[in-house]
Amino acid sequence: MRNDIYFDPMTVEWVMAHCDIARLGVQDDESVYVVPVHFGYELDEQQHFHLYFHGNAAGQRARLMQANPHIGVEMESDYQLLPAPQDSAFSARFRSLIGKGTVKELTDAADKVHALTVMMHHYVARMPHPLTAAMVDPVHDWQMILKQLGHPLETTDAVTASSQKSDADNKD
Repeated sequence: MRNDIYFDPMTVEWVMAHCDIARLGVQDDESVYVVPVHFGYELDEQQHFHLYFHGNAAGQRARLMQANPHIGVEMESDYQLLPAPQDSAFSARFRSLIGKGTVKELTDAADKVHALTVMMHHYVARMPHPLTAAMVDPVHDWQMILKQLGHPLETTDAVTASSQKSDADNKD
């Protein structure tokens, strides 16, 4: 196993805190529909991450998630292209998170207020005015619950926090 893959919730949360966009992969018949979204997140007592995002109820993503609630998520931050020691030996350094989970639509007004407040706090430290149920009534919220990170999982549920080696670096 690679020594740069982390499953502990503190490392995963640190990476999420530094990501601005999540990409959701939703099953679309025999292919995958991938869409970038703004998000917010929380870690519960059982060490499960809850991701919140919103969208249009009439959109393709909502239709696909209603048909199949199992989705994947990818995030990355701190991308840096590294100088190439020789032609075609480019490398990059970044932090990324790859996970999977299930989604459910939030319909309760209090749940929507909570979800949007969590999302807003991911992007701004302090909101000038609290959200109200009337403000979020027309918003379509989704919650994604990621599998517990850290108690044996596939490597696709891990955080990678090191440089990706080029083919030239992997000759050993």
